[in-house]
Amino acid sequence: MTKTATVLVAMLRQPYAERPTEMRTDPFWEFGSFGLTGCHKTNLMHPKKAHELNGARVAFVQGGDAGSRLVYLTPPVTALPYDDRSEIRWDANAGGMPFRYEAAPVIISPDGYSDVPEIIKIFEEVRRNGWMGKMASKFRTRRVPLPDACAKQLIAVWNARVKKAKPGDMARIYTDALPYNPPKTDYERRGTYDALLAKATA
Repeated sequence: MTKTATVLVAMLRQPYAERPTEMRTDPFWEFGSFGLTGCHKTNLMHPKKAHELNGARVAFVQGGDAGSRLVYLTPPVTALPYDDRSEIRWDANAGGMPFRYEAAPVIISPDGYSDVPEIIKIFEEVRRNGWMGKMASKFRTRRVPLPDACAKQLIAVWNARVKKAKPGDMARIYTDALPYNPPKTDYERRGTYDALLAKATA
């Protein structure tokens, strides 16, 4: 029997609408990269534990008014630890761009619906108001892989959604995967990525 791939969840925050300089650049979908901004460096992307991510698949879950949605599931990743943060990389050609937020599979909606019902078992007993709050509380700092049954279901849901996706369902630029546009849009993504990488490796 083939073992289900290891899957970890990365919770993506919503853009800060009140911050004029907010561009919300990471993940860099186009280059198959996540982590260089250091936002998850104390938990999922801790550099001293980065090696544990090698070969895993990362499920990027984006919150918003329409629920927490699975905008992307990476191919197997490679972890690169730096002094104060780490980066994961994957084959961007194989993975493609993420779903638009509104077209992505639902992990949990405000009323408790999920396209991946197995995942609800992980956080349904969390003592927090609201379904999305329960999930955020459980997964914000979690770096434990999903149980095998949950990972298998999530991968199946993802594959089925990708198979029936229409061209308009996929993000054209990175902001399409967000629930709303940030105050600024980063149109120089390569330069931003290169600058962050240079800073991390200096």
